[in-house]
Amino acid sequence: MASEPRTGITRVGADIGGTFTDVAAVDAAGKLHIGKRLTTHGSEHDGVIQAVEDTGIDMSQPESILAHGTTLVINSLLEKKGARVALVTTAGFADVLDIGRGARAEIFTLRYHRDPPLVPAEMRFEIDERTLAGGGVESDPGEAELGALAAKLRLAEPEAVAVAFLHSYVSPGNEQKVGDYLRREFPSIPVTLSSDLSRQWREFERFTTAAANAYVAPVADRYLRRLTSGLEADGFRGDFIVLDSSGGAMEVTTATRQPVRAIESGPVGGVIGARSLARRHSIDNVVTFDMGGTTAKSALVEGGDYATRDLYWIGGEKRGFPLQVSTVDIIEVGVGGGSIAWLDDAGRLQVGPRSAGSQPGPACYGLGGTHATLTDANLYCGRLDKDHFAGNFTLDPDASRAVIEELAEQAGMSPDRLALGIIRLANLEVAATVRKQTLERGNDPREYTLLASGGGGPLHSSAIAQEVGIRTVLVPRFPGHYSALGMLEANLKVDRREVLTGRLRDLRTDELAGTINRIHGDLLAELGGDPEGDNPAITFRYALAIRFTGQEHALWIPAPEAGTDVPDNLPEQLRKSFETEYRRRYGHLDEMSDVETAELEVVAERALPPVEVDYDDLAADDTESHIRSLWNEDDGWSTTPVIPRSSLDPGDRVTGPAILHEIGSTTALPPLAVAEVLADGVLLVTVPQ
Repeated sequence: MASEPRTGITRVGADIGGTFTDVAAVDAAGKLHIGKRLTTHGSEHDGVIQAVEDTGIDMSQPESILAHGTTLVINSLLEKKGARVALVTTAGFADVLDIGRGARAEIFTLRYHRDPPLVPAEMRFEIDERTLAGGGVESDPGEAELGALAAKLRLAEPEAVAVAFLHSYVSPGNEQKVGDYLRREFPSIPVTLSSDLSRQWREFERFTTAAANAYVAPVADRYLRRLTSGLEADGFRGDFIVLDSSGGAMEVTTATRQPVRAIESGPVGGVIGARSLARRHSIDNVVTFDMGGTTAKSALVEGGDYATRDLYWIGGEKRGFPLQVSTVDIIEVGVGGGSIAWLDDAGRLQVGPRSAGSQPGPACYGLGGTHATLTDANLYCGRLDKDHFAGNFTLDPDASRAVIEELAEQAGMSPDRLALGIIRLANLEVAATVRKQTLERGNDPREYTLLASGGGGPLHSSAIAQEVGIRTVLVPRFPGHYSALGMLEANLKVDRREVLTGRLRDLRTDELAGTINRIHGDLLAELGGDPEGDNPAITFRYALAIRFTGQEHALWIPAPEAGTDVPDNLPEQLRKSFETEYRRRYGHLDEMSDVETAELEVVAERALPPVEVDYDDLAADDTESHIRSLWNEDDGWSTTPVIPRSSLDPGDRVTGPAILHEIGSTTALPPLAVAEVLADGVLLVTVPQ
């Protein structure tokens, strides 16, 4: 039963995926409106504007909020479709991008090499400056040297500039001086400072982060300008925010300056929604499974919150490069509804990572696709109803049958076995990803609930839960729009990390309080808070990165309580929490070693007006039908009921096999699986083991 909706404000969530662009909007009365369009690659903003128009929502109120998640940044970096970048760095350090960490990820590959850096050698410029590790400035660039640098840059004609100096994470003065000069000399060219993005050590990671930000800055600026202009032409007069990869949101001006913070802005919306759902149902451990048209993604929500990580690798750790930005810990695999099935040189069946995307899409889309995809296999096996796929999008079973039969003939197997094999291989790929989040981190999958979302998540969730050993699956309302729905709950968030080294037992709580209060003031100003007021909508929390002495990497341990207070016994509390977390993760404890701090993080979050969604009047459909389905080779084809999810009431139970359809997604219940409708309309699926 829907709760009484809050009124008075319109909030919109818009999510661009590899195949579909989804929009979820709540009007001033709390009523949900949704839109779905095929992603318009190359002109992604058009798809967003069209999907928003499809909702019919009134966005003319100045207090309305539109939250946006986009794959633009990560796609630009993966596809190497960014700007011509110049890197300005400390004399003697122009080759850091080539040297990296100096390690070989494949030690037995004689011709191993990483992907080439985003900034070629001829576009790297050194300057005579030096900041010491302790923060002192040994030398800063003079006017003559700055003039010579500007002359070189004019000849190089960059579209963006990144400035990354040694030890600028401790003292950014030299970077800021050069950045201010370049902005005056080249007012039309975006300038990125590494210290604006990261105050953490490890120069390779800081340098690659600054270079990547500069690389995508002009692309992001053009895209966001076109999108905001198009929305304003449609009457939008509210606030436009962009999802931050760490689980919050940032204003569009910040997203334009620091686009790398949006590297995972789309999938983050689903994780925000998963956190809310887990809290609402008092579920401690949730592993998410979000399958779209191109990829599947998984994250953990434990103890009411999601995990984050410091580094995000573009192109993988073996051959790619790292971004030193805080992101929700999401693992992604190239398996989605559009994943193409193919035969390798040995004649073995493979699925993905190549995808048919939105154009031409799977063969059953009727848009010219000629390859068998995962969606074609599901349609062939009767896991999808051709008339209830994505709104008024009708699938073509004959086209799916044709490509399945063609590939089956090449593989020398029956079409039934091939189609089931495609589904099985896709499930195994995703199951391995879920195991990475649980079993490979020392977590028992049986203690977790799988939360399925995306257009394909509920279609495969029961089979994947069975494979991993998870007993229950949660399917939220409108899972095909779940990332967009999660964006309706996003708040503005900023954070700051600084190096803080020393033995934990020697930590001066008064000095730490002074540092936190200084950062508190900076973050408060970024969020537009009143330095003299209470700011009830803004909350703060802090954490310390702690490790055993001699280790390189650390664990982030949150302070015992939210806020900025520093209790006198903080070192003892942090030591206890660190040992508990270390033992949980690694199964042992080094009781002989001392413990030290490495970094401090302070996070500020500004709550935006909340909404509660009224689903009741959306997509009412009471018509039940039947379809011929194939669940396994042994049992053969059988008749399966096709049930509109909107026809189910709280307390209703459905036993598989069954197909439950709704706008944008289908839930497949295999034989003996039981789905119960909870009070808020969420499906709780008990999976046979």
